Amino acid sequence: METPDLELIEEYRQRNIRWTTESLRQLSFYNNFLLTLSVGFLSFAFNPKYIGGLKFTVTNIEWSLTLYLFSLITIVLSILIGLILSIYRLQDFRLTRQVNQIRQRMYEHSTVKLDEGTPEKFGIWHRLTLFFRTYPNVTIDECKNYKNLDEKEKGIIKSKFKKLRNIVHNLGLNTWRNTKLQTLCFGLCILMYLTSILIK
Repeated sequence: METPDLELIEEYRQRNIRWTTESLRQLSFYNNFLLTLSVGFLSFAFNPKYIGGLKFTVTNIEWSLTLYLFSLITIVLSILIGLILSIYRLQDFRLTRQVNQIRQRMYEHSTVKLDEGTPEKFGIWHRLTLFFRTYPNVTIDECKNYKNLDEKEKGIIKSKFKKLRNIVHNLGLNTWRNTKLQTLCFGLCILMYLTSILIK
């Protein structure tokens, strides 16, 4: 069996670090840019005089006004999703740092390598409510005393770490899902607003 080239492995690792950093930077820029555009568009498009004489009817629908209102609703949705996305991302980065710190401490103090398996993907409702849940934590004392613990306590620590990794993974999935949703809402808003102007 051919032995792996350590220099090549290190090169791949450095490439991964560079591209991970770049993708996170671009994602942050895109989310902030879209949020800024959405707020700017809302302030530009909102016209109290246009909405002043609003009447709801199902018999004589004024499509220009209807599309205008829907465009305002979708841009507000885009802004809300962008704000929620920012909160999810902050939580994601905080917990990812924590996961890496636990790994380092556990290996440094107890020479134990923690779970590297593929994280579990939660259901949609579970993912949406992640922000309101309590997160497990592995303390530095648990890392230092790991070797002296019995098997049951070791299992609890490993279980907490695995749960934390699953949460981080699903917060990341939320980020991409909400980015797509934010983009869709912004695109629909622009489309409906332009259509409302054209058929006016």
